[in-house]
Amino acid sequence: MWVRSEYAGELAVLSAWLCSLMPWVVTYIPAGTQIRIHFPYVFVQFTPTLANFRAFSVFVHEGPGGAAAAATATAYQLWGVGAVVLTLALALSIVYYVYEERLEAKAPVDPVRVMGVLLVGAGVPLAVGCYYLWVGLAVFTIPVGVLFMFFLGGSLLAVERT
Repeated sequence: MWVRSEYAGELAVLSAWLCSLMPWVVTYIPAGTQIRIHFPYVFVQFTPTLANFRAFSVFVHEGPGGAAAAATATAYQLWGVGAVVLTLALALSIVYYVYEERLEAKAPVDPVRVMGVLLVGAGVPLAVGCYYLWVGLAVFTIPVGVLFMFFLGGSLLAVERT
């Protein structure tokens, strides 16, 4: 694999933080010329025209509810599920960083594999949510963070531990 087994723990911790800081999807809405950048816990929407520049942000729990289109509301519910799973990965990364030797010696399962499962588990609802955003808003969507979650989570699952 592309990572040595002695560095798998560091990659697991770094992967959780990288996935939590990068946007999981970037959308461009041509109808209103808006750009939305969805981070795991907040999204920022802005209008990049010079005459009418506006920006605002919304936290994950404030996403549109029943008043929004059904596909968009489903996307925001899946966003919440992905954020919860990613929060579990962040909690594991903190515990793993602090207690690395003890966790690797006494844990019944490999924490690197658990981190891989959590990152892939966070990527699945966010990928489906990305699809629902694409269908519900008729926008140009780039799933930046979702691809990283799948790549890093799959890499952690495939690393050979000695």
